[in-house]
Amino acid sequence: MTDKQHLRLQGKNAIITGAGSGIGRQTSIRFVQEGAQVILADRNTEGMKQTLQLIQELGGDATPIQTDISKESQVQSMVNTARKNFGDINLLVNAAAVLIRTEEAHQVSQAEWDLIMNTNLKGTFLCCKQVIPSMINARSGSIVNISSMSGIRGSGYSLPYGVGKAGVIHLTTMLAQQYIGRGIRVNCVAPGLVDTPQSRGSTASTETFEDRVNHHPMGRPGDPKEIANLILFLASDEGSYISGETIVIDGGERASSK
Repeated sequence: MTDKQHLRLQGKNAIITGAGSGIGRQTSIRFVQEGAQVILADRNTEGMKQTLQLIQELGGDATPIQTDISKESQVQSMVNTARKNFGDINLLVNAAAVLIRTEEAHQVSQAEWDLIMNTNLKGTFLCCKQVIPSMINARSGSIVNISSMSGIRGSGYSLPYGVGKAGVIHLTTMLAQQYIGRGIRVNCVAPGLVDTPQSRGSTASTETFEDRVNHHPMGRPGDPKEIANLILFLASDEGSYISGETIVIDGGERASSK
């Protein structure tokens, strides 16, 4: 692990949702490396075990708690357990999300809409709602929500995903307005194409994913570790004067399309 004299999250308690894979996994590893006590939250228990194993192989540790963030009772139980065992929560990263390819709007089923919205937007809100009282008690906190470029420019392959991620951006703005006076910063990260199991799965085929990579200005997708580094900056005191912002991290794709 890193030299303790230079740890950016030493003494901080963090909850990271979606910790079982992708951006959530790499952020969990990065936060532990920087000294945080990390609570891994995910529905996927096997994925969390793999994340925990990777952390332990690096000489760290974390606490997995199986949580379906679309259910408030489970979120509340997870937060209560974390506070009981470790104290007030200082950091929250909302990385859990569901991405499903859907048909055009008139063919989207209510089940598809509810599944995506309940996790991506409602779940993010519920985690913020349940953690914020702990941050108010601690008189400080940093929340980083994960949106997507789909929430900025729309998503042709999944209308509910794009709408939900747009909602995450506005949720971030509203929370920042309400809580900055209580020492809580709230920011958002909007990744473009990132090489995660979810991203590869949502393209429906390896060929489609590779086609997107070939048309990317950098000629490659983002690495989840690169997204985790930005999340770390926003969560740490290095980002202490930043709140209410949505930062695009897409390898210059949006700029190149203009």
